Amino acid sequence: MIILLPFRLRLNGWGTIIFSCFVCVGQVVFALGGIFRAFWLMEFGRFVFGIGGESLAVAQNTYAVSWFKGKELNLVFGLQLSMARIGSTVNMNLMGWLYSKVEASLGSAGHTALGVTLIIGGITCILSLVCALALAYLDQRAERILHKEQGKTGEVIKLTDVKDFSFPLWLIFIICVGYYVAVFPFIGLGKVFFTEKFGFSSQAASAINSIVYVISAPMSPVFGLLVDKTGKNIIWVLCAVVTTLASHMMLAFTLWNPWIAMCLLGLSYSLLACALWPMVAFVVPEHQLGTAYGFMQSIQNLGLAVISIIAGMILDTWGYLFLEVFFIACVSFSLLSVVLLYLVNRAQGGNLNYSARQREEIKLSHAE
Repeated sequence: MIILLPFRLRLNGWGTIIFSCFVCVGQVVFALGGIFRAFWLMEFGRFVFGIGGESLAVAQNTYAVSWFKGKELNLVFGLQLSMARIGSTVNMNLMGWLYSKVEASLGSAGHTALGVTLIIGGITCILSLVCALALAYLDQRAERILHKEQGKTGEVIKLTDVKDFSFPLWLIFIICVGYYVAVFPFIGLGKVFFTEKFGFSSQAASAINSIVYVISAPMSPVFGLLVDKTGKNIIWVLCAVVTTLASHMMLAFTLWNPWIAMCLLGLSYSLLACALWPMVAFVVPEHQLGTAYGFMQSIQNLGLAVISIIAGMILDTWGYLFLEVFFIACVSFSLLSVVLLYLVNRAQGGNLNYSARQREEIKLSHAE
């Protein structure tokens, strides 16, 4: 969910702080719902959390472009993904242990122990708020020193900018949705898939299912640096999508060890994020960056919500083979969009597939 107040919102400064407060409040409400055994309260807490969390992701991307455009931007996006995946991995491995400790301390299991565990986990949300405060200060300080204007740095979201989005940007949106709907819903349903098809134990299936995030944590910065040094973003996106397609085909039509396919999926997932998301900054005027990233995040979330429901229906009706075929179709659609983006970019003389040297030469010529 992306919240836009009322059609214009500055993403840095107070905007980021407000969204961080939404995250903190949402987590507390979610935890209180567990303590008081009120499921509706937990749902409301997640709703509030989503308002802040997804909007913070947009603010994070806009900050990154504002500070690092033309300076290791792909590496910065890789580091962002790496930190997110480290958090996911720590959460998956730590919260169960923390719950058992709280359960032993309280002397009882159930909703109370769950709520207390969630409250303790909310400490990370407070840390996020502290970082937002520090970042807002640093950004405002940079504005004073560099004499930046908010409206020219993409920090103000305007929905009216959508009508001016270029065709390559819409193709980037389609690639994003087509790719991620074949990754996140699959991971959400993957544990049972590995248990049923390959006969793995629950613990082994969980390990295989989480390897995508484990790999992306260290590899995302590496791939980000690689893309920064070489350029050619479209080619790297093409490699990532093709590798993901091969991974899903291996899982669907072979009995090969699934570790191979999942490791490839982890590598391609890391590579795509480093190469795809920075491309928005190459095709959008700087004053529209906030709107573009907000729209991209919104479309991605809408696609994930719809496809997750469809994936569940396919799984319940026809089973995992048809579900994998569906995911293969989604990735294939993304692949066609990448090829079309390459052709359109080449026909228009765009800069999406420039080498790092070409971009540096253009940057120097503009400086002169």
